[in-house]
Amino acid sequence: MEHAELSTEQVLRRDIPWETYMSTKLISGTTLQLLRRYDHRSETYRAQLLDEDGPVYVRMFVHVLRDIFKEETVEYVLALIDEMLIANPKRARLFHDKSLADEDTYEPFLS
Repeated sequence: MEHAELSTEQVLRRDIPWETYMSTKLISGTTLQLLRRYDHRSETYRAQLLDEDGPVYVRMFVHVLRDIFKEETVEYVLALIDEMLIANPKRARLFHDKSLADEDTYEPFLS
């Protein structure tokens, strides 16, 4: 297939093999649990998760982007972040939460 521009909706229809990433130690069991809780859920449910534990999900997104280089997965996680910020631009503050002080939350976006 020719590399055409995909919409966010098309990217988010993908099934990402999160369990495979865990079995190959690219993500932790905790990350897998967070992804299962968040992935393919309604916007309302995701908003609730982000309201309750936003920095935890931001850390998880950053770790996935830092540790996994498969294009389809990177596009998928970027689409999740894009969707999260479009739904509520104030969520950008989550990337600056004090609980993430030990993380370089922008590093994966710059590489």
